[in-house]
Amino acid sequence: MFDWIRTFWYGRVLFLARGEQLARFINQALKDGVILYHTQRSDRGMRAQIKLADFRRLRKAARLTHTRVHIVAKYGWPFVAARWWRRKGLLVGIIMIALVLSVMSQLVLSISVTGNRNLLSPDVLARAEKLGLKTWVFSKKLDLNGIAKVLQEELPDAAWVGIERQGTTIKIKISEKIRPSIPGEAGNLVANHAGVVKEIMVIEGTPQVHEGETVRAGQVLILKPNADNLNNAQQTQPASVARGFVRARVWYSAETTIPLVEDKVEESGRIATGWGIKFGSRVIMVTTQNSPFEQGRKEVVSLSLKPWRNWRFPVEGIKIKYVELREVHLERTGTEALQLAEQAARAEVQKKVATKIPIVRETVKVLTNNSDLVRVRVEVETYEDLAVYANS
Repeated sequence: MFDWIRTFWYGRVLFLARGEQLARFINQALKDGVILYHTQRSDRGMRAQIKLADFRRLRKAARLTHTRVHIVAKYGWPFVAARWWRRKGLLVGIIMIALVLSVMSQLVLSISVTGNRNLLSPDVLARAEKLGLKTWVFSKKLDLNGIAKVLQEELPDAAWVGIERQGTTIKIKISEKIRPSIPGEAGNLVANHAGVVKEIMVIEGTPQVHEGETVRAGQVLILKPNADNLNNAQQTQPASVARGFVRARVWYSAETTIPLVEDKVEESGRIATGWGIKFGSRVIMVTTQNSPFEQGRKEVVSLSLKPWRNWRFPVEGIKIKYVELREVHLERTGTEALQLAEQAARAEVQKKVATKIPIVRETVKVLTNNSDLVRVRVEVETYEDLAVYANS
C-alpha cells in the first residue's frame, strides 16, 4: 500500500526503447543511477518504467547507445497536478459540483412501493409522509425500522413491511396477507425429463404409465381425477389435482474436446485502474489516461447518482480498469488433456442435474484420443422423481 502511494507521489514514466544496443543502454542507465521497473522485451523493443526524476539522466545512455526512447504513458501526482493546474477554473467548478452532489446524495429524492397488489401505493406513500418519510429530507435522520413497524401496524392487509435505502432512493417493500397461487398446481402430473419408470405411487388420480416403461418429457404420468367420479366432500374442494410421485432412472451426458497444442490469449493478472470525470460526452481522466500494457482490454464503469424522476445529474465518475493480456502457448500431454476434458465434461453434466439429486452411476468414455486433441463424454445416471404439475 505504501509503495503504491510513494510511486504515485513521485510519478513514473513508461517508455519504449528501440535500438541495436539495448543491453549496453541498460548497463549505462544503471551506471548512471537509473532504476528500471517492470522491464519487458518485445518485438518492438524494450518497455520499462522509471521514476520521473530519473528521466533526464536517461538521455546520456540513449545518446551514447543511439537508442530511441519513446514515452508510452505517464502517471502519478506530478502529472495530475500539472494537468489540473492548467485547468484551475474547471477544478473549482468540479469541487463545487462535488460538494453539491455530496449534499444531494444524503437526501431522499424518490420513494417507491413494491410488492403491493391490493394496497394502493398513494395510500402507503401518504401514511409514510405523515411519519416523516418524504422527499428532500436527510435520509440518515430517518428511523426506517421504526417507520416500517408503524406502517405494518397501520396496514392490516400487510403481513410484513420493510424499508430499504439505496442511495437517494427509498424502497418500501410490502408482503400482503394473501396466499400466493401456485401456477400449474391444479392439473396433471407430467414428466419433466425422459427416463425409465422404476416406481409409481398414486395418491389421487389415474396412473398413465407402468413400471419399466420409457417416458418422454411432457408425457402425462398421473391424470387428475374426473369431477364426475368425486364424492360430495371432494367436490367441495376448489380444484381436483393429481397427487403422487413417479421415480425413474434418468441419464445426462456432456462432451468436451481439449486440444494437445493450443495458442490462446489469457489474462496475466496485472491490472491498472484509471479514474476520470464525465461531462456529457466529454471525459477527463484524472489518473492513468492510457493503458500501460502493450496488449490488453479495458472495462469502463460509470459511477453516477440515481436519476430523480426525469432529471439526471450532469456529472458522473468514470472508472476504467485496464487488464493486461498475454499470448500463451500450451502443450499438453495426452494424460493432462484427458484429465482436463473429463473435468470440463463432468462440470457441464453437473449443471444439468438438479440440486440435491444423487448420481447413481457415472461413465467416462474417450471418443477421440490422437495427436491433435482429446474428446471425452461423461454420462451420469440419476434416480429422481419425474412428476411435476403441468400448466393447465
